[in-house]
Amino acid sequence: MRGWVPFLGGRRIPVMAAVVPAALGAFAVTAVWTFAAVNFPNLADGPAGLGGLSLWAVYVCYAPLLAWGPLLAGVTVAYHRRRTRRISSFS
Repeated sequence: MRGWVPFLGGRRIPVMAAVVPAALGAFAVTAVWTFAAVNFPNLADGPAGLGGLSLWAVYVCYAPLLAWGPLLAGVTVAYHRRRTRRISSFS
């Protein structure tokens, strides 16, 4: 399955071609969900009129989304380190 990426002809994908978009995505997802979490109490009084148990159910369901950006950043750093580490020989 070496030739599955179009236009690369079996060559390796450059590390930075994966790291840069992943890092930008991690930043964007972190910013969006942090903004949403901070501003949700103001939005909850809208037409839906959430309150009490319904509001807590929304918080519990959406809370894991706050971890999405930092976890993506973590795996991006791990990928970069794994693909760019120097292999030393002990000969």
